[in-house]
Amino acid sequence: MLLKITHTTSLEYSEPISESVMELRMVPRQERDQHRLSFSLGIGPPANVQGYFDWVGNTVHTFSIRPVHDRIRIVATSVVETERRHGEVERFADRWPLEPERYDYTMYDYVHFGGPVVESPELSQLVEMVAPRPGVPLGEIALRMLYLIDDKFKYKKGITTSASPITELLKNGAGVCQDFTHLMIGLARAMKIPARYVSGFLHPDSKRLRGHTQTHAWCELLFPSQGWIGFDPANRCVVGGNFVKVAVGRDFRDVPPNRGVFRGQATEASDVRVNSQELTSIPSELAAERIERLDLAAMLEEEAAEAASQQASQQQQ
Repeated sequence: MLLKITHTTSLEYSEPISESVMELRMVPRQERDQHRLSFSLGIGPPANVQGYFDWVGNTVHTFSIRPVHDRIRIVATSVVETERRHGEVERFADRWPLEPERYDYTMYDYVHFGGPVVESPELSQLVEMVAPRPGVPLGEIALRMLYLIDDKFKYKKGITTSASPITELLKNGAGVCQDFTHLMIGLARAMKIPARYVSGFLHPDSKRLRGHTQTHAWCELLFPSQGWIGFDPANRCVVGGNFVKVAVGRDFRDVPPNRGVFRGQATEASDVRVNSQELTSIPSELAAERIERLDLAAMLEEEAAEAASQQASQQQQ
């Protein structure tokens, strides 16, 4: 699947601030089943941008804005080609239990609890419901976790935050994609199956999919014979070509699209919009990576004129 994704973040402040320092993870990863063909990053007010790879290979951009300002606009545009054909995961050769002593140090963080992924009696009860038995295909256990979460928990916004531990989901019985992802990671780690958090985008392929209007989250489990395989507990499915992976980590703390600090007494309001488009051919004149300075004043003026035009049109109707 060939996709163009535009990820726009608008930050507004209740009063002018004197300095902003921000860190971004918005670049789709280069993977064996995902190829980033192009990426551009536009920031306004203008800023000098630096890039580097973090400890797990996610691309990070940092910037600071020092002139006094009351808003920031970040526009990340990517063209990505995905090729995911995993087949039936329950037919993979891998069997439970795995042998964690055979993992190297890079797997340590993916088999131990930490952050929002915490142990609890309620989690242990769910593990018993998964009913892992020696010799059972690892893919079958993964699907049992996927279906169990979907059967027992409701997708509902506004009752958890990005910092909520999985005990809140277990208590409330409802949450959003990142809560479901943390829970599946917790189930896997309780069974010593390496599991990691993934942030990215979900291009809709039907009305049944949830979470596609914003950035999305899912988890990956390590199958020794196959590598990392993605599972989306919010949508009860194995990850396919309409998922675009941006960053991986132990949990949400490692992968937020943006985070930072500012100097001032203002309050911050954010608006995030994601637009995805399936392409039939690779656009010409693609740039592998381009950093742009946005003319924020001109953009705001154009958006205001467009909004006024739409309002006038609606009044005439």
